[in-house]
Amino acid sequence: MLVSRDDKLTALDADSLLAEASRQAELTSFGDERFVTAFRRMTECYIEDIQVDAPGLALVRATLVRQLVNRARYEHDLTQHPEIADEDVSDPIVIVGMPRSGTTKAHRMLGVDPNLLKTYMWQLVNPAPFPGWRRGEPDPRIAAARVGDPLIDASDRNPELRAGHLYGAEEVQSDLWLSGLTFNDSFWSSWRPPSPAYYHYLNDRTSPSPRDNYEYVAGLYRYLQWQQGGRRGRRWLMKNESLLGFMPDFLAVHPNATIMHLHRDPHVSIPSLLKLGTEFSRPYFAEIEASDLVFTIVDRFSMLAHRYMRTRDELGLGDRIIDVPYESIRSNPMPVFHEAYRRAGHALTPESEKLMLAYEQANEQGKHGAHSYSLEMFGLSDRIIDQYFGEYIRRFVRC
Repeated sequence: MLVSRDDKLTALDADSLLAEASRQAELTSFGDERFVTAFRRMTECYIEDIQVDAPGLALVRATLVRQLVNRARYEHDLTQHPEIADEDVSDPIVIVGMPRSGTTKAHRMLGVDPNLLKTYMWQLVNPAPFPGWRRGEPDPRIAAARVGDPLIDASDRNPELRAGHLYGAEEVQSDLWLSGLTFNDSFWSSWRPPSPAYYHYLNDRTSPSPRDNYEYVAGLYRYLQWQQGGRRGRRWLMKNESLLGFMPDFLAVHPNATIMHLHRDPHVSIPSLLKLGTEFSRPYFAEIEASDLVFTIVDRFSMLAHRYMRTRDELGLGDRIIDVPYESIRSNPMPVFHEAYRRAGHALTPESEKLMLAYEQANEQGKHGAHSYSLEMFGLSDRIIDQYFGEYIRRFVRC
C-alpha cells in the first residue's frame, strides 16, 4: 500500500533529516551550505511525486540521512587534514557512454589494474571512513555495505536485476553515485528515487551549478585517494554515464582527462536500460512498472546526447575522445585499452593485462543469467527511438 502525503511530510521533512544526520554523525557542519537549497527542493519534490510504500519510504529517508552523515564526516576530515585538498586527481581515464553500452565491462576489466584507483560499491555507499578507522586495518564499511545496502541485497535476491548488473560490496561500480552527496545532480538525485518534479527543477536551476557539482565530487576523489595513501604514481579510473551532458564542466575540473566514449545503438541500449532501471528501482518501489520510467529515461538520455554533441563540436573535443563501438568492447577490448593508456601516458604492465584477460574470461556475458528486453516491452518502437536519437545514431552508430 502506498503511503500518504502526510506520511511523506513527516518522514522527509528537511529539517528533521538534517537534525538526524547531525545527531548520528555528532557533527553540525555539512560543508558549503548552498547544497541546502537543492536539498530542500529535493525533499519537497519527493513529498509531492514519489510513489512509495512504507518500506520504500523508510529506505528513502535512511538513504538521505546516510548521505548527509557522509557529507558531515567528509567536512570534518577536511578541517582535520587540510592536505586532502592537495591530492591531484586532474588526469583520470574516464569511461562515458549511454548505460548498457559496454561501460561496465570496460570499467571492471580496467579496474583489476592495481595501478589505477577506482570506486568500489562499499566506498560509494559510505565515502567517509567510520570514526576510529585507521589505514591498514580492515575497513568496516565493506561489511556495512554487505548487510545494509538495498541494491546489494536486491542483487542477491532478484535474478532479473543480477542478470542486468551485479551489485556487490567489493565490485567496481560507477562513481556517478558520488554525485548523490550533492543532492543537486540531474542524474542520480532525480532517479533514486524517480522524481519527475525534481528532474525538471534540476534542468532549469542555475545554482548550485553542474560545475559546482563536479568541484564537490572532485573533492571526494581527493578524499578517497588520501584514504588510500595518496597518489603514489596511480591515477583514477572513472565511469560516469551522466558526463555526456556536462563535458565542459567535468574537463574544467579534470583538465588532463583521457576519455573513452563507448557507443551502442539506442534501439538496443534504451530498452536494456529500461529493463535494468525497473529492477533497480524495486527496493524503493514495490509496485513500480516499466512505464513509470519510460519518458524520464528516454528524455533524459536524448537531452544528454544532444548536449554532448553540441559541446563536443563547440569545444573541438573530437581529438580528445576515443570513440569505441560496443562490439569492440564486447569481443576485443584490449586494443582499445592499449590506446587509452597510450594517450594517457600511463603504463599498462603485462601483469595488469593478464589480470584483465583473466577477468574477461571469468565473466562472460550472461554469466548471471539472460537480460531479456525489447522496445515493445516498453511501448516503444524504432520510429520513436529514431525521433529522439536519430542524430546520435547517424553520427556514431551507423556512420
